[in-house]
Amino acid sequence: MKKRILSLLLILTLIPAFGQEKQKRPLFKLKSKPKVERISPYPDAYLDTVDVSRKLLLNDYAMFGVEYGISRNTQVFTPRFMQQPVYFPEYFGITYTHYGQLVGIPVVGLQIGAFYGHEGYEFKVNDQGFVSVIENATRVEMDYVEMPFMAVGHYDMTHFKLQICAGPYAGYRLNIRRSGPFTIDPAIENDFTSYDKQFDYGLHGGAGFGIVFDPFEFQVNLRVRYSWASLWEPNYNSEYYYRYAYPFDFMLTGGLHIHLTRRYGKTRGMLRREARERVFNPQPVEQPSQNANTPGFYRP
Repeated sequence: MKKRILSLLLILTLIPAFGQEKQKRPLFKLKSKPKVERISPYPDAYLDTVDVSRKLLLNDYAMFGVEYGISRNTQVFTPRFMQQPVYFPEYFGITYTHYGQLVGIPVVGLQIGAFYGHEGYEFKVNDQGFVSVIENATRVEMDYVEMPFMAVGHYDMTHFKLQICAGPYAGYRLNIRRSGPFTIDPAIENDFTSYDKQFDYGLHGGAGFGIVFDPFEFQVNLRVRYSWASLWEPNYNSEYYYRYAYPFDFMLTGGLHIHLTRRYGKTRGMLRREARERVFNPQPVEQPSQNANTPGFYRP
């Protein structure tokens, strides 16, 4: 009887322990994730010293701008006259510039503009107290419009730009004002004579820099304008002694420009072309080598 009682107590003692062992077991067993070992021929100490810099790809881009400045005006006279520079505070216009490739040169673009300005001359009294006159005028001012068409060389940085430009221009002299201490014929005081030339053409160029915060750009340019068209017919005064006067002007301008397309990064056109190529001309994908010594691959 005692043996039965002891056996029963022993069974009751073992049942809870067995139940606890059962509860600790999970319902299913997860497989352990294999360790991944990176294979690289370069030690970590070397990789920590590598300076990775981002190289930006400059696009062909376009911009529209407004410029305003002052001008310094003189004439190249033949024969020579004593003159002094004439300054005008109004020189302004608009420009459209496309930076891209020209005859295979990647840093050359094209610029076309329309400008309104002033030109003229003023004779200076010489040491003997005499002053030259033309049509009894010692000072002449003219208003004009011009359209330059120039090639632009540029060097772009992230927020800075250097550029030079040169090309022909065509212009038209709108009106004229003659003044001075002597009596001037009222018929020509504010009007052109029959031998004055109103159509103008010549060379326009300059150099400057830009401060860029995409899509805006502020530029400062020093422009030069040399006319190849004299102000008058060279033989108006004599068939034997010709006279010429070619305007030679400097303009200092500041301008605000806005980029019409992106300077850096992929444009929408580039992304569309890439998408089209991937859809219609898919390229086979190379399978990576499983060689354990290949840099940049991994093995379990």
